[in-house]
Amino acid sequence: MSLIHTAELHRIEPLDYLVTLQRHVSTVALDPFAWMPCNHTEALARAEAAAAKDAEAPPD
Repeated sequence: MSLIHTAELHRIEPLDYLVTLQRHVSTVALDPFAWMPCNHTEALARAEAAAAKDAEAPPD
């Protein structure tokens, strides 16, 4: 089964999913399983929360 087909089975737009993987490529490389279609929504939420937290941190 392809990754695109798996995304479709989880009712995820395949192109949007693949673009998300590319935008978060370094995070995906650290934990690829977390970014599988079945649970990538949670991984994306964690990545966006971490990015927001980093943006709020005062510069050194």
